[in-house]
Amino acid sequence: MKKLLIILLKILLVGSILVYLVQSGRLNFEKLMLFKDAPEILALMVGALVLVVVPMATFRWWLLLRAIGVQVNPKQTFILTWIGNFFNTTLPGAVTGDVVKGYYVIKAQHEEGRTRAFMTLLIDRIVGLFGLIVMAFLALVLNLELILSQERLHSLAWMITVLFGATVVFYAIAVFPFKEGRDPFIRLFQRLPAKKISLKVYSAFKSYQHQKSTLLLTLLLAIGIHTLIALLFFQVANLMGLKEMELATQFFLMPIGLITVAIPIAPGGIGIGHAAFESLYQLAGFSGGADIFNLFVIVQLGVYLLGGIPYFLYSSEYQIPEEQQDLLEKR
Repeated sequence: MKKLLIILLKILLVGSILVYLVQSGRLNFEKLMLFKDAPEILALMVGALVLVVVPMATFRWWLLLRAIGVQVNPKQTFILTWIGNFFNTTLPGAVTGDVVKGYYVIKAQHEEGRTRAFMTLLIDRIVGLFGLIVMAFLALVLNLELILSQERLHSLAWMITVLFGATVVFYAIAVFPFKEGRDPFIRLFQRLPAKKISLKVYSAFKSYQHQKSTLLLTLLLAIGIHTLIALLFFQVANLMGLKEMELATQFFLMPIGLITVAIPIAPGGIGIGHAAFESLYQLAGFSGGADIFNLFVIVQLGVYLLGGIPYFLYSSEYQIPEEQQDLLEKR
């Protein structure tokens, strides 16, 4: 009943946001017809997601797995990435794509390697989040005069600066070679609430202490993925008629918008993402942020539904666990 209530509350929250945006005129589903007059933009988006974004995300996760000795071949990692995208699209809040991917990976591991294998999924998510922060900060630095000329963006600029500083500190701590038994952050986490999960996450990152090249490469891959997505957003904004929007502004706003939807309440951040992008674009003096996000996320969800093909093709090998408890018992 508790799980059902949480899912219903999420559906109610998402539905309320969408109804408000539609009734206020900030979200117009008829804008989807714009793709009818510009099929090349739609083809570009689909091609970029299928041929670049998913393979790069696969490679990033595979690097994290390999670096800590979890042997999963690239083909299986690619299939699991697609299947994870499929379940992220169809099962928000119940059994997410990460849970499904983790379930398959840990099944093949010995007991001592299962926690490490599962934690790579969380690390992959965090690296993706760090990539968004670094990308937004680089856009801020490279276009400082433009961003600072818009007073309404100053608070966002400070927020990104603080987050970037925290990211740099986190990576520095992760690779610092503390002596055995002398790590002060382990003692710190032991005094904090939720110390069990905090220690697991910290220990998982510390397992890459001697894998600095992997941490750097995965971060660069995350930045590359988000840069491509920002370019797609820019194309959609032009399609919507926002010709006056600077590319630098898009590169600054898009990562912040995606940070707000990092927690999977609904597929692709539906509802929360619409509201976030509408507010961000208004801060920059533009309207139509919800529509731009809507066009992108519908294409993205459509592409990720293709993950159902490998899932059903390999249904005998990859079956979703009936209960999340099945997963927890294997960890």
